[in-house]
Amino acid sequence: MNIQVPREELLKQLGYKQSPRPKLVNMADEMLGLVNNLLEPMLAFKEIQDEERLPPFLKGAVLKYTGAATLGPKLENKVKDLFDEGKPAEAYILDTAGSIAMTKAGDTLWNEIRKDAASKGFKKGLRRTPGCQGIDLETQEWIFGKLGDCGLGIELTSSYMMFPRKSLSFLARFGGKLKGTFSCKGCKQYADCTLRG
Repeated sequence: MNIQVPREELLKQLGYKQSPRPKLVNMADEMLGLVNNLLEPMLAFKEIQDEERLPPFLKGAVLKYTGAATLGPKLENKVKDLFDEGKPAEAYILDTAGSIAMTKAGDTLWNEIRKDAASKGFKKGLRRTPGCQGIDLETQEWIFGKLGDCGLGIELTSSYMMFPRKSLSFLARFGGKLKGTFSCKGCKQYADCTLRG
């Protein structure tokens, strides 16, 4: 999986709409130079066949998946090192670049699932991640139980957070009808959500 983080995208995520000062651009370029050697992106997904104990989001779907992706631990270890070295600005920029890379890894995972679904005759689907409205964080345990030992090296904490932190998981559904009890429109993140569509 080849993940690129463009400088323009990083600067925009950092809050700069116009060109920042050269010092910040140089710092961003320095951190972007580190990114490629720190990313170890991996993904896995699995079609869910059984119908027992399904999370509400998957109920009624014809085709159901669970999936996860990670960037590995190197990037966040480097972010911690930078903080420990008294370089908080560099640490923040590198962490932000990692968040952008994680979004791109999630999109790659979604595209792989959509290809698999398309091969089975399904073109449109939905994905949602634990923590979204209607999907409890505890669903993480169900997701990783279904994925089994998929070689990603992601561990769940007792509060269902993933480690490495630059990891994500989601449920995906194709076909069937979404139960009326599940709606994204009431979610506070609805307008900025990257999981819709």
